[in-house]
Amino acid sequence: MSPQEIEQIFDAQCDNVRELKSAWTHVNKTINQALKEDNDKQLALQTRILGLIFCAYSEATFLKLIHTDKKFSSDEIEQIKASAKHSIVEGWKKCLELALRKVDAKKSNHVPNVQQRTLSLIKDHIEEPSLIRNKIAHGQWHTALNRKNTKINQELTDIIQNLTVIELTKYRAAFDSLSDIIEDIIESPNHAHWKFYWEHVAKFEQEQKKMSGHTLEAKRALLKKKAEYHRIYA
Repeated sequence: MSPQEIEQIFDAQCDNVRELKSAWTHVNKTINQALKEDNDKQLALQTRILGLIFCAYSEATFLKLIHTDKKFSSDEIEQIKASAKHSIVEGWKKCLELALRKVDAKKSNHVPNVQQRTLSLIKDHIEEPSLIRNKIAHGQWHTALNRKNTKINQELTDIIQNLTVIELTKYRAAFDSLSDIIEDIIESPNHAHWKFYWEHVAKFEQEQKKMSGHTLEAKRALLKKKAEYHRIYA
């Protein structure tokens, strides 16, 4: 690809990400309404739709990231895409590897430490959601199959059947935080990355820990309380 073509892909993915953020907001409002009305059928349907939006959002964001203007060469982008064909996790790993090559830290352990920590974050916060995304995107909304589609994958089936807006919100928050961390490495390997990396990792972990205590029933109760307040005082 030429630099102009790379820029066009980047601009296109910016548009796609913007539209998908809007779609997420719209569906999330529908989910909130279903929660307030105890409409479990609508809730289940809209949750799966939110899962599909997350599938599209994560792919669009990843493509936007690797086509960042004037940061990766055409050959580097093709290397990342080739790795992503095996699995999206491998694509993220290759993206990180190539981005870290541009960090000037030859006389310190900074790059190995960053690589080890970020790879751990990728494994913890990209791998499982990517498996779930793949199943939902391939129509396995209720029952997941194995890779060869010859048997039921009970573990992923249980996760999908119990998937809620809480888990999807947590997945997206982790995905966005990790994307921002790697974006700093790509766009500013010797300035913003050095300045903010460990601060961003700490914030990421704090947010995930805080969100781990969220539950669907607590969200439902809060939405009903707010609705009742507005009914009385509106």
